[in-house]
Formats: sequence, structure tokens, C-alpha cells
Amino acid sequence: MPVSMPVVVEGQHAPHGNVKSANRAAAGRREPTREERIGSLITGRWRDVLSFGVVLVAIVYGWQRRGDVYLSPEQGLGYALGIAGATMMALLMLYPVRKHARWMRRFGEVRYWFRAHMIMGIAGPLCILYHCNFQLGSMNGNVALFCMLLVSSSGLLGRYFYTRIHYGLYGRRADLAHLGSDAVVIRSYMHRVFAVAPELQDVLTSLEKQTLRQPHGFIGCLGHVLHISFKSRWCGLVSVMYMRRAQGIIISRDRLRDDEIQKLRVSSKYYLRLYLETIRRVAGFTFYERLFSLWHVLHFPLFVMLLITGVIHVYAVHFY
Repeated sequence: MPVSMPVVVEGQHAPHGNVKSANRAAAGRREPTREERIGSLITGRWRDVLSFGVVLVAIVYGWQRRGDVYLSPEQGLGYALGIAGATMMALLMLYPVRKHARWMRRFGEVRYWFRAHMIMGIAGPLCILYHCNFQLGSMNGNVALFCMLLVSSSGLLGRYFYTRIHYGLYGRRADLAHLGSDAVVIRSYMHRVFAVAPELQDVLTSLEKQTLRQPHGFIGCLGHVLHISFKSRWCGLVSVMYMRRAQGIIISRDRLRDDEIQKLRVSSKYYLRLYLETIRRVAGFTFYERLFSLWHVLHFPLFVMLLITGVIHVYAVHFY
């Protein structure tokens, strides 16, 4: 970001090192290094793609095999999957209890509980879908099923909001100072390209200035996020042309070897991609922070409704 943003640089052009903040002692745990923060922008995305791909394959397979007689909600494997899914959905309550109850603080770090919460929040509904064989049944079962799907959808939405204001899925909460500092350092890694392509630096500087103009109000923040998202991708396309021309000049001027040429191209593309992703995170931080707070208010009542309908369904199945 421009000089108006708080900037902390641990070493000149070095992606390693720790950022010391005022609240580090109060937090009581190690703060992520800049390399970890920057790397989470890429690794977190691939991890999400992989996990959602596995779940999508399981859902598609179950949908195609729906109606098979070997899975029955009343007995055998289908019944066991229903018990397992209901148990995991009930155990989801342990995470908020661990997060807020003092007497639970001795039982492991919150991030491990959150990880288990996320896994069970996906595996539980998947077991329930296989339990009902991807088909509708009794009235109370249908109500419980749709409540579960609503809560699961809400959880996935909250997960997305969470990742926009944290470093990775299980990382620490981000803040604008760190995001701005990361953007500055990432851009500094491209100084070699900027030296022969000042037009590229002008494009990115203009984008930074627009990103810093944080509007007021929910609608204004939404418009700002959409505008920067579109503009950053357009700048990415324009920057590629400037970067290729700059790389050609550097290769010809410095007479680089083949391995050095490959390194230059890969690193330039990598840091440009990271930089634009960080810009989008800076632009959307305030907006997603508000959405995450609102989601917290709505998600818990939905979960309570799921528990009630689930208990009614289990009671009706076993006693009627």
C-alpha cells in the first residue's frame, strides 16, 4: 500500500521473519510470519478446492445411486449413518462451548476444536444424506433434513466469510495493518521488473489508491468490493503485457541463463498474483467483517432449530 498505510518490514526483500505487534503478549501465542500469511493466500485456496471436490464427488455418487436397496434408513448401514450424522451434528456444539467456557480452556487449543467443528459440519450432513438415501420420507424427517441443509449452507457461507478476514482456515485474525504491510512487501519483490516497466508500477499504484478509499455504509462497501475485484482482475490482464515486455528487456540486457529466465518468469507471475489477491482482501476486509458478525447472529438460531427438529425426528422414529 502507499506510505499512508502502516508498514512493518522485517528484512529488506526477505519474505521471512515475524511481525511484532503490540498485542502479541496478550494473545499468548506465536504470531504468523509474513511468509505464512502470504502463503496462506495460495495454499488455502487449493485446500478448499480439494476438500470441496471430494465432497462434491461423494454427493454426486450418492445422488446417482439413490434408491438402492442396500441402504435403508431403518436398519443396517443406513441406520448407522443416521446415528453417526446426528451425533456429529450434536457434537458441533462443543466448539462454541470450548471457545467461551473458561473451564474448557485446558482441553487443547481452539484452532483444533475449530478444525474438528468444520470436519464434522461437512461429514455429518453427508452421512445424513446417505442415511436418507438422497430421498424424502416422513414429514418430521423432511423438516429435519431441510433444516440440516439450511444450517449446512449457512455454515459454508460463514466459512467463506471467515477465510476473508483470517490468514487461512485455521489462522489468526487478519487486520488492515498487516494486510497493507504484506502488500507493500510483495510489491517490493517486483522491483526488478518495475525498474524497466514504470507503466506497470503506475497501474498498480493507481489500483492501490482506489483500494484505500474505503466507503461508508453496507451498500457502499459492497460496491467497493465489486469494483476492486473487477478492477484488480483487469489490472492483472494489463500487467501481464507490461511484465512480458519487461522480462524480455531484462533477459536481453542481463543475458540470463535458461534457469534464471524460468525463475524470473515464475517469481514475477507469483508475486503479481499474490499482490492482486492481497489488494482484494484489503478492499473487502471491512465488508466481510460486517457480514461475518451478522452471520454469527443468524447461524445460531438456525442451529437450535436443527437440534429441535432432529430430536423430534429421532423420537418419532423410535416411539411411533
